[in-house]
Amino acid sequence: MTLIPLTYIEVLKRRNFFILILTLLLGQAASGFLLISLISSVFTKTGSNFAVSGIILSLAAPSFLLMAFAGLFADLVDRKKIIIAANFLITVVVLFVILSLHIVFASISLSFLYFAINSFFLPAISAATGQVVKKNQLMVANSLFILTLTGGQIAGLFIAAIILFFFGEFTTLVICEALLVLCVFLPMLLPKLEARKSQLVTLLFTLKDIGRAFIYIFSSKVIWFFFLTFALMQGIVAFGATLGPGFFNDVLNLPINKSPIIFFPPLSLGIILGGLYVHNPKVKESFLISLGLGVVGLFSVVLGLIIKFSILTNLLLFLPVIIYMASIGFGVIVAMIAARTFLQKSVSHKYQGTIFGANMIFASFFASIASPTAATLEALFGYVFVLISGGLIFMLISVVVDRMGKKWQF
Repeated sequence: MTLIPLTYIEVLKRRNFFILILTLLLGQAASGFLLISLISSVFTKTGSNFAVSGIILSLAAPSFLLMAFAGLFADLVDRKKIIIAANFLITVVVLFVILSLHIVFASISLSFLYFAINSFFLPAISAATGQVVKKNQLMVANSLFILTLTGGQIAGLFIAAIILFFFGEFTTLVICEALLVLCVFLPMLLPKLEARKSQLVTLLFTLKDIGRAFIYIFSSKVIWFFFLTFALMQGIVAFGATLGPGFFNDVLNLPINKSPIIFFPPLSLGIILGGLYVHNPKVKESFLISLGLGVVGLFSVVLGLIIKFSILTNLLLFLPVIIYMASIGFGVIVAMIAARTFLQKSVSHKYQGTIFGANMIFASFFASIASPTAATLEALFGYVFVLISGGLIFMLISVVVDRMGKKWQF
């Protein structure tokens, strides 16, 4: 008996699919290594949340600017060539990052370039996985793709945090470079993965489908509600990622090279618990979103009050912070899964690809706004104000969502 379903094993036995999935896994892990190295580097040198915001923006902005074009490009050019070229170029970018790690502006600029090129890699490898499996294996292939995409990111961030703690930023980036070199050579073992449509037909139909998809989204208030909810969750993640290093450094006196080891385990636990809880067919999606936002809001207010009135201090303060990190993971993942599930159930299948592509653009847009907003609010009012006021806003939205769900019957 195996813990891995036989359908998954059958798909993974397909050589070309396995190469693509392995390339995706290593590439996402490399992105995690780069991201945590750059955040550590710029925060150590500047002590500024605005510098961290620059790194977060370099991650989010390219997707907002380029994702639609990159997706179309993947339908016009041999996807194998795109995958190899993109990984080669970002390997060169990381080499320049290593050589200029002490220059903050260079780090942010090169990070933007890295994720801009990566915006072409993701649509290409996503489309390519559908070309190397049988039609009746597409559902399993998509499931494995999403699991690898998210699992690679989380694993990369956590392992990089440990390596960063013991060996520093330079070693972490060297490992990132090694992973990317593998991502260049592995796809060379693939056959050609050419698009199956003519360029003119693809261009015309893609433009028409994008227009139809947006009309379809906003033709139903329930659909656009879940569409925007899913995208807004990315904004919350960017908001928290921007303030995290400074919060741990200033409030808990925990430097950036140590704090990820503390907050990733409870955050991951919250995500796992949220993922398990949300699979309840008897619970409506609106309730799950309301619950997720309510949990984030409540625990934000509680932590803010604990810090403001010094109810717990020094080492004792770590306990509510660890609980808070778990609650954030739980609340955000519950809301994200609920919104995505509703969209999958309610949106016509022929529009789902375009809608989720558009969703990535909206998510990047919200993240681009949330990150500098977080740094600005903290600079003006402090962490306690952000926690308490933000928590109260989330609790209010939670109540509104609950009432909207009952009124609109979703």
